[in-house]
Amino acid sequence: MPLTKQNLIKTFNGAREYKAPFVFVGIEAEGIREVITVPAISFDAKEQFYTNAYSDDLVHVMNSKVRVFGLTYGNADAVHDLI
Repeated sequence: MPLTKQNLIKTFNGAREYKAPFVFVGIEAEGIREVITVPAISFDAKEQFYTNAYSDDLVHVMNSKVRVFGLTYGNADAVHDLI
């Protein structure tokens, strides 16, 4: 099931609701995967960034080879859900 911008918003909202310390965003660019860690203090700014920089299907608006492949939130151990 492809991810959507709605999933992104739900992830950030869930992290806020459960007072999670981090949101993890999995990004794939030309076959290379990385997981970006967003600390709670940056939730608002990074959510706005991803909302503006990615399409409804979470593909980068300026580079179609960059996409979000996964989203989760929690403590540092939650990153294992994406890798």
